[in-house]
Amino acid sequence: MSGGAAGAVSGGAGLPPFGDRPIAEGDLAALAAAVEDAAIQQGDFSHARHVLLALHYVRAHGPDAALARMRSALQAFNARHPPRTGYHETITAAWIALVARHAAEHAGAGVHELAESLLRRYCSSKALFAHYSRPRLLSDDARAAFVAPDLAPLPAPGDRARVRLATEGDLAAIEEIYAFYVERSTCTFATTVPTAAERRAWLAAHGSLHPATVAVEDDGTVIGWGSLSAWNRREAYARTVESSVYVREGLHRRGLGRLLLADLVSRAIALGHRTIIAQIVGDQAPSLALHRALGFEEAGRLRDVGYKLDRWLDVILMQRALPHPAP
Repeated sequence: MSGGAAGAVSGGAGLPPFGDRPIAEGDLAALAAAVEDAAIQQGDFSHARHVLLALHYVRAHGPDAALARMRSALQAFNARHPPRTGYHETITAAWIALVARHAAEHAGAGVHELAESLLRRYCSSKALFAHYSRPRLLSDDARAAFVAPDLAPLPAPGDRARVRLATEGDLAAIEEIYAFYVERSTCTFATTVPTAAERRAWLAAHGSLHPATVAVEDDGTVIGWGSLSAWNRREAYARTVESSVYVREGLHRRGLGRLLLADLVSRAIALGHRTIIAQIVGDQAPSLALHRALGFEEAGRLRDVGYKLDRWLDVILMQRALPHPAP
């Protein structure tokens, strides 16, 4: 691309979208040239222009070649204007797939009509979740596919997550998170996913002394849950509780487990409990490390007490003593 062509759109002037002015094929080509030549600033490369850039490559080169073309363009652009959050190979692939599908569904539309309908339909980056789940977009596998030099990570869910008490409206998400561990992990010794009725009963049993909580993002998406449960129903155990924490698969090592467990500890202290016990399967090293980091100590080991996923498993009892008033 010539420097003169890039200079004509420097600063973002003359690039779509234009408001009332129709978008023409040449406008999309000019946008692509400006990105490839890094002739606009990072702040001028808006979400709308990202979508339109994908449209240009899909129309000009076809869906199969569009990803490679867009990848090269973003590499060149970001080498000159390093972004704060980076671009992500999986996200780029998602936009290409969404735009290609939209273009195929509107094969007879002109470029202006197609561009405008795309911008209306995909006015938010959350449109990606219709194609890729958020856990997929933020998974370790997806992050491993960053395109150099775009190595800055996406914001981790734990950066903005907050913890609140669980409600009945959260039960479907809680069960979705838990089902993965029931079916594919040794984190729980359950082998059957609870029914909806059983999960409602579970929530009802978690009253004021035994709260169930969820970690949620700004948009309300539930990305983890925790609970304090009675350790033993006999009366003398009333101030001893058991903690449970589960993070949505694909969102580990983002601080969510720590956020949930620290919140449970704080709630247990405020409720006047004396100790928290966690039962952790012996092969779950990350969970053991998390509990040690938050003051839990190993209190014992039960050997070969569970059989799941074709092997016998130990259970390690970890205990954290809590501050309590003098008797």
